[in-house]
Amino acid sequence: MYRLLLLAIVAIGLAPGTLIRTPTGLRSDVAVVAVTPVTSREGVEGALTLTGAWELTSAHGWFGGFSALVASGPDSLIAGSDRGWLLDLDVSGETPSAVPGSFRFVGERVSAREEIVDLEALARDPGTGTLWAAFENFNLVTRIDADGRRASRKPGAMRKWSRNSGPETMERLADGRFLILAEGAERSSMADRPALLFASDPLASPRPPLAFSFVSEPGYDPVDATQLPDGRLLILLRRVAYSIPAEFSTAIALADPAAIRPGEPWRARVIQRLSGEVFGDNFEGIAFIPDPADPALGAVWVIADDNFSAFQRNLLLRFAWDGRAIP
Repeated sequence: MYRLLLLAIVAIGLAPGTLIRTPTGLRSDVAVVAVTPVTSREGVEGALTLTGAWELTSAHGWFGGFSALVASGPDSLIAGSDRGWLLDLDVSGETPSAVPGSFRFVGERVSAREEIVDLEALARDPGTGTLWAAFENFNLVTRIDADGRRASRKPGAMRKWSRNSGPETMERLADGRFLILAEGAERSSMADRPALLFASDPLASPRPPLAFSFVSEPGYDPVDATQLPDGRLLILLRRVAYSIPAEFSTAIALADPAAIRPGEPWRARVIQRLSGEVFGDNFEGIAFIPDPADPALGAVWVIADDNFSAFQRNLLLRFAWDGRAIP
């Protein structure tokens, strides 16, 4: 009975904004974002070199909860939050900065008492600037064109996914296909996660997606992915230890989409881990920006979701990537 009560308390605490912090102010308020360096490197191990770490803070009532990250140019990122907000980040210098006035709401009101806000993944077409957002609790994908036009769809292959463990990972591949992974397994005892590969835009793909399963690291859930110039994918994995406060461990895994086969398990190899008091936060977004002089090199960016909790932080990390050194 005590264990069930503990799990319930932790689950409530992890739900966005339900236990620790209540939004104040107006949505229309301008978010002034501070970027503070984190100097510690304790708890980081693996093939990647951590080259920067920062905490993002703002007094804006809806700031935080960053659960998605995508590159938006050679020196910029877009972070998405599970309250349905986007934030543009300028990473052209040694220290990243938030683009002034860019914090904006992209959720959707569906009734007087309900909004679609549980944004968990972002994908982007670099040629057109079109953005796709996956909303987990609704198993919904929304497309936002560069001119602001919107369209949404609940793909049939995702309709039976759990409302609380649905499309947590989405990546538009360089060839125009879309990869979507569910956060949760179909049964609690399974390590496999339902996975789909769409031939094109999930809102307009002319045929059903290819269905397969992603085999996660034991105890870890996939929470985001980003494609490298050589075609491989980095997949962000997260593990939660249910305690008060909750404890998180993070892994970054490498997988090749060329190995995906219908109905078969697709596996990834862990190359990096984050844990401990300094980096034991809830990392949920990952994005890669190549070096313009050499696409085999670049920066891997990772962002954390503070769950609007006083115990967690919105951290932004940068790792150096050398594709030639990681076979």
